[in-house]
Amino acid sequence: MDKTEINNWKSIAESMEAKGETESWFYLRARAIADGKPDPMPNISELLADPA
Repeated sequence: MDKTEINNWKSIAESMEAKGETESWFYLRARAIADGKPDPMPNISELLADPA
């Protein structure tokens, strides 16, 4: 992700925090990206993997 995308995620996380909306997967993703951590969302190959 480029700096603009990271800044957008930071704005989303801060907005959700201001509203007290911090219990969702979307917030956790926004906060992780804003903090420079890996994106916790699984990639498509993980989602389609056979759970055998």
